Amino acid sequence: MTKLAVNSNFSKSNGQVIFEYILLAICLCVIALRTTLTETPTTQSTILPANMNDNVYSLILSAVLIFSFVVWLVWSFCSKRFLYRFTGIEIGLCLFIVAAVIASLAAANKRAAITGFVTMLAPVLMAVLLVQILDSQSKIKLLLTVIAALGVVSAYQCAEQFFSSNRMMIEQYEQAPQSILEPLGIQPGSFAQMLFEHRLYSKGVRSFFTTSNSAGSFAMLASFAAIALFLEEFRNRKFCASGFRRIFTSGIAVAIVIFGLALTQSKGAIIASLIAAAMFIAYLLFGNWLKRHKKAILIAGLLLVLAGGCLIVQYGLTHNRLPGGNSMLVRWQYWQSTAKMYADHPLTGVGPGNFAASYTRYKPPEALETISDPHNFLLSILTQYGPLGLIGFLAIVFLPLRRAISPANRQSPIANHSEPAFTKLAVPFVIVISAVLLLIRPLITPLTNGAAADVMVYAIFVLYVAPVVVFAVGFWLLTTPIRNTQYTIRNTNIAAALFCAVLGLLIHNLIDFAIFEPGVFTVLWAITACLIAIDFQRKSRSLFVL
Repeated sequence: MTKLAVNSNFSKSNGQVIFEYILLAICLCVIALRTTLTETPTTQSTILPANMNDNVYSLILSAVLIFSFVVWLVWSFCSKRFLYRFTGIEIGLCLFIVAAVIASLAAANKRAAITGFVTMLAPVLMAVLLVQILDSQSKIKLLLTVIAALGVVSAYQCAEQFFSSNRMMIEQYEQAPQSILEPLGIQPGSFAQMLFEHRLYSKGVRSFFTTSNSAGSFAMLASFAAIALFLEEFRNRKFCASGFRRIFTSGIAVAIVIFGLALTQSKGAIIASLIAAAMFIAYLLFGNWLKRHKKAILIAGLLLVLAGGCLIVQYGLTHNRLPGGNSMLVRWQYWQSTAKMYADHPLTGVGPGNFAASYTRYKPPEALETISDPHNFLLSILTQYGPLGLIGFLAIVFLPLRRAISPANRQSPIANHSEPAFTKLAVPFVIVISAVLLLIRPLITPLTNGAAADVMVYAIFVLYVAPVVVFAVGFWLLTTPIRNTQYTIRNTNIAAALFCAVLGLLIHNLIDFAIFEPGVFTVLWAITACLIAIDFQRKSRSLFVL
């Protein structure tokens, strides 16, 4: 095995190129499905039915991602030359897998442990696979455009809920409560009904996700993907006759996604987005200075995080709550109970997917709601996978980020291999993704029979057709007019935007669990894969050849 510069001219066979395009299409379709269908296999919600079909659907999508990675690995290994890009994820992933196996063996409910672990593992393996596949700048742009276009779809769904469907559901519930409660498996007069009514009358805007916080987290990732594409169009405006038109249309897409974020009214997601935006603006204004002093800034940031954490814990212990409203009060209750849970399982944790069952033994009497996550991603990983799992997860997340900001020995030269024209990728991939959405979504969320024909036609259009149309329109806004030329990433600000998006999501999920919702988690790792792939494009990183 030899270690060589990544930009050495290694050509792939036609069969392998076609095979990787198929795998890329599969990954994009899974991302599209997970962000347009509510999926909660490990974090159950009281407002949604938690049945076996949901778990089966989630496991199928996870299995598709894992199988795609394994097939690529076997195919590439059996090829004449095995090329592998090291992503920075591998070390942490190995630690996390070991911790997950140990925690699953110690878990009370091993089926839930396997489901939780598989759901966590699949998007990470997808990221490793995407780094190998995203070997051209056109492919990177394609993935970012799909995510941003799905952000437009999510904004449409948020607007539909905000202006129409939430009000209609309240009216239907007041007229016939049982028609709403029965499909959800909620018994009249139960505590679950009280929680459901609280969520219903709060008129939460959650798009295709379980909560508005999850919708806000996804909107934050999609908005930074759209902003990154907008900045590229602005940078490339002089190289295209229709440059200003492209800036205008992509700007509309950015505004739509940000509008969707605002509609969620998720305070945590909006504040985290503002923090991420402030970091990105600071990079744009003081990028060179930040690069020169990055070690000092990193140390100062870590000290600030530690100091902030100590102050928050001290405040909680003193006042028996966190600063803020009722939502912060209940979070302190979650964290106290979680700390007691971890104290009883300090080495292995309670096991993946076993938090909810264990929480009932530590739930304080004054707490009303039984939760399935402590609303803090650090505590969630620690209590379910143990300290080794937390170390592995942090390594999975932060080693690629550190790699993205670390300098290379020299800048990457322009690749010798020809780049595919973006139009050759965009049109067929949009058709495939749209077809999958039209075919799969009705199978997962079928309409109930018995309604009038005109009502059924309206429901079919709103539920199934409209999201696909909006996706195509969003993609068109971000790419029109499509250039039948090679696409070149000239601006390193794309990497900075994606870097800030990941940090913003992590900040938000210090007080929430949205990161573990499969749709958000999958998009997070797609964004991370883009960040790593851009790093390979910009710098002379190394790969292994066998």
